[in-house]
Amino acid sequence: MKHRTTLVAASLLALCGSGASNPAAQFPAGASSQSAVSPNRYPFEGETIGKALLNTLVREAPRGPDFDESAFEYPIVWPDGCTTRERVIINGASEHTLASPCTVLYPQWVSAWDANVLVDPDEVDVGHMVPLEEAWYSGAWAWTAKQRRDFANDLSNSTSLRVLTASTNAERGSSDPARWWPTIEGYRCGYAAEWVWVKARWNLSVDPAEYRALMTQLDETEYNYCRDKPVYVPPPGLSPGRGPASIIGGIFAPSGTPYSLIGVQAYDAHHALVRETRVRVEGNYELTGLPPGKYTVKFLGGTSGTSDQWYSDVPGGPPEVLTLTAGSIASGITVAMLAAPGSAGTAGSAGSTGSAAS
Repeated sequence: MKHRTTLVAASLLALCGSGASNPAAQFPAGASSQSAVSPNRYPFEGETIGKALLNTLVREAPRGPDFDESAFEYPIVWPDGCTTRERVIINGASEHTLASPCTVLYPQWVSAWDANVLVDPDEVDVGHMVPLEEAWYSGAWAWTAKQRRDFANDLSNSTSLRVLTASTNAERGSSDPARWWPTIEGYRCGYAAEWVWVKARWNLSVDPAEYRALMTQLDETEYNYCRDKPVYVPPPGLSPGRGPASIIGGIFAPSGTPYSLIGVQAYDAHHALVRETRVRVEGNYELTGLPPGKYTVKFLGGTSGTSDQWYSDVPGGPPEVLTLTAGSIASGITVAMLAAPGSAGTAGSAGSTGSAAS
């Protein structure tokens, strides 16, 4: 049987290197399931990685009428009398003692993308992770007025709006990652993941150059800083999603089995092969670019010395059907591979874990 335990945790996504003093604050806390059988397998249910999340976005050239900043109604005034901008500045300050209802006393801020410690309020600015103009040409031009207002004033997480050095915010302007990155290289992994997280939350598209720049960073492998960084699947700001879906997970294999010799295949409801890939040397895989629908997943032992098997809720049972909606991710689709009869490998404990997350 599949055993699950509920885990309430803050996001594991941290800025690469020493960029974030409090990595757990990068994304909102949320409920996630973790297999009792495979506590170290990636990713846990409800989590993904930046690469897979990027591949759920629609890729298309920027389009829409001329940008109209006033269409976003930013900043709004909240019931406490403070504006969105003031609330971000208050929440981002090291000291929350207020000099007035909307002003911090003894303020100090750490700028998100350049590590500057700011004490002069005149040097402080608030920036959208995805600038309003970028959002406009990535799909927001077609939204309702309420949807644009909700995007521009999104205080439900610590990622959408950030405290920044005013000069850094001005330097970036409305540039996407094809044209601008934080000057500190160690911050770029987190920047890329957060950019994709916001775009996925709001069903925003990426253009080809932007996609290449993001994928280059998120597929960085020299130190594996970015490639396997877990990211919570974002709660949808708009529903339903628009882009393709993904299936991601990993394997356990008998001792000595080369993971990378094991193939993974996704079959649709008509039993037609839709996508296939190989498990990486770390034991992880991603099946991306999947149309919405119902899927079963097969793991092929090939020349690895393990037996072919389907992903199943019950080890050795019938294939489990995964239902994927547009832009959704089925995460934690993990199995324990068994040594093929006559193989010298030692079989691991059979088991599987996983769920579909949208």
